[in-house]
Amino acid sequence: MEQQDKIAIEVIKNIAIDSSRVLAERQRAIDALTLFREAALPAFKEIEKKVDVNILKERAKLYIQRIKDGAVLSMNA
Repeated sequence: MEQQDKIAIEVIKNIAIDSSRVLAERQRAIDALTLFREAALPAFKEIEKKVDVNILKERAKLYIQRIKDGAVLSMNA
């Protein structure tokens, strides 16, 4: 994975985890991580552990499962 991808994943993950952000922003950040497929798995797992909003936990879990199952992901889950 390229350095710029690692940086992008980290920035997007931090948006998803940031409780001061609006819920819709945090959801879009989680959706955006799907662009990185398997490389984003650690970020999804961290989001699942750290977020305090159940809908965000469930969204991260859903993407983790879909990636593990080899599903083609879109940002319209």
